[in-house]
Amino acid sequence: MFEALTTNFSKARMLPYINGNEEFDRVLTQYHANILLSEAMIPCLHYFEVCLRNCIDQVIQENYSKNWLVKPPYKLMISDKYIKKIEALLKMGEEKRKIQTHDDILAQMGFGFWCSFFQPKYDPILWHRKDALKNIFPNLSRIDRKRSQIEKKILKIKQIRNRIAHHEPIWDSMPLTYNTYVTCQELLRAMSIEITAMLKFIDRFPAVYKVSLDLK
Repeated sequence: MFEALTTNFSKARMLPYINGNEEFDRVLTQYHANILLSEAMIPCLHYFEVCLRNCIDQVIQENYSKNWLVKPPYKLMISDKYIKKIEALLKMGEEKRKIQTHDDILAQMGFGFWCSFFQPKYDPILWHRKDALKNIFPNLSRIDRKRSQIEKKILKIKQIRNRIAHHEPIWDSMPLTYNTYVTCQELLRAMSIEITAMLKFIDRFPAVYKVSLDLK
């Protein structure tokens, strides 16, 4: 049975769970615990990512253009990497004879794109404009509403989010995973208390995390 795991999932992937443990049932249980823990993070990550991108979009629309993703303003200093991504999406739309709207492109830009707007270069371009950060995080205290502090928190969320997206272990770094969940909740609440309350209907992370701890 161990051979089936290491052959189909790779020995490198299974090492964090085996780690000298030769009890197949325990290894498989821990591997499944990682999958369930990753799954339990998805609702919070989903709420956060969708809310964040829409809030950033609204701020950029107010300061630049309603159609800024279809015709990116030069002053917005979007990197070549993301300009090429936008151009590829527009070209794909032309080939399919379907015009790509602003909302179409918005939905297809990855989390890294939205994280990039919290880089230092966007201080004079975006965040030093009146109430820009406040409009995104209205429930965040003024002392905590700094671009640099928010960037650190968002990059922390991105790290775990990407590990989950690539089916990598988060089970072997439980404190980091839990702290990331707390940070995600904090920033989501900073954007909308109402949306955070809605998340509770499907949020199983605290319960799944507790069970996962018992399996360590």
